[in-house]
Amino acid sequence: MRVFLPEGVRRRVIEHALREYPNEACGLLAGVRDRDGSFNIRAAYPTRNSAESPIRYEINPDDMYHALMDAESRGLEILGAYHSHPLGQAVPSRMDEERAHPGFLYVIVSVPKVRVRAFIWHRGEGFVELLIVSVAHGEV
Repeated sequence: MRVFLPEGVRRRVIEHALREYPNEACGLLAGVRDRDGSFNIRAAYPTRNSAESPIRYEINPDDMYHALMDAESRGLEILGAYHSHPLGQAVPSRMDEERAHPGFLYVIVSVPKVRVRAFIWHRGEGFVELLIVSVAHGEV
């Protein structure tokens, strides 16, 4: 299983993470699942972090609603979320594990030293890292 991530989407996620620093940035990722289960990301929806915190995030409900409506209008589905770890590593935290949903994609960005990694959570296994494949073109 892989994550196909357009460069424009990746840039948008990183720019959001840097802009929100020192607080965690968060947002939603939309696209389609391939037959092999891979994630084909087409859009990133930066959202407000209602927690306004450097150690946790809560996606703003209004922003979530607007992302869901826009993704649906484009024939996409919300496949996952992204968030940043200010001054931390791009690995799931204990809080991330406590709030994880099976089959949902989690992209974590470390800042200010930028690193982007993707994970999926499986019941009984925990987080499993997925390979991110950069693609040149795609929606944003």
